[in-house]
Amino acid sequence: MTQTASQFGLVGFLCEVTHQAVSFQGCLACAQKGAAGCPMVPAAVHVAMNSIRDPQYAQKLAEQGGAEIGFSVTELLSCARQLRLKQENPYYEKPCSLYRMNRGTGYHGLLSEYPEGIREETLSWRFKFQGKSILLVGTPDLIELAPDGWLITDYKVTGHAPGGRKIMLCGKCEGETYTGEDGLTCRDCGSIFRSKSELTQVYRPPQPRSSHGIQVNLYALLVEKNADMLAGKLNAANPGQFAGAQVAYFPDKVPVRCTAKLDREAAMAFLRSALAALLSPDLPHIIDDADELWRCDYCPVRSLCEEIHGAPVDKAALD
Repeated sequence: MTQTASQFGLVGFLCEVTHQAVSFQGCLACAQKGAAGCPMVPAAVHVAMNSIRDPQYAQKLAEQGGAEIGFSVTELLSCARQLRLKQENPYYEKPCSLYRMNRGTGYHGLLSEYPEGIREETLSWRFKFQGKSILLVGTPDLIELAPDGWLITDYKVTGHAPGGRKIMLCGKCEGETYTGEDGLTCRDCGSIFRSKSELTQVYRPPQPRSSHGIQVNLYALLVEKNADMLAGKLNAANPGQFAGAQVAYFPDKVPVRCTAKLDREAAMAFLRSALAALLSPDLPHIIDDADELWRCDYCPVRSLCEEIHGAPVDKAALD
């Protein structure tokens, strides 16, 4: 059957009990009747149905802004292969997956009531890439003007926040170490250590997860391109520099604040790489970064991805 544009993207839910595809309204009607064995109450299903983001959100902003193609920061951070498959095929998700997202959205709403700085301001940047006019859009949770420049804060509601840890550093150059074939080895100078006396133990505070660090760096690019406008909103002069960035994690008990390093060159390199993958006529490759394979466990188009690939796409793909 030929599919229409409306049949692409998220078209319904997967039943929490039978794992069968069901329409949004069908899921809600079932929940309202009691839905034996289902954890979703009708109100939670209703919120899930009405919180689905328009998949054309960034593209519509691009067309309004005179650009050819639009991407959000969130889209650039996602698996490029998943994004393409979701754009080109119908798929279903369990309503509980949207529940996790909406739970975070709810607390974000409370945090946005903080009266200082600029909260949830959608920023955009139009530029050329591979001959096409691109619009990048993103919405930092909080932008503040500190004494030494712009400070970006991003909030993450999570069940597991990063933790600090003790690490061993090279006693010669203070570089980080790893366990290589010949033993504990310095990443910087290559020294191989046979004794703990050659090492220095230090405590490393919690660090942002890699994708979250990239996210605030992409936000920094957007702040840079909109700095005069943002400064005007604060009735201040554009400082022309950054004080830094941080990711604040909100697990069940105590918040964890992580300082994020801003690296403009690395952010631009990531941006070019992500855009190249998304604009390529070929379907992007499967994830081959071991630290990112967790995405496959939550992917709603995983079965289609594996069917096209002809093999598993999780950790088994690296074996």
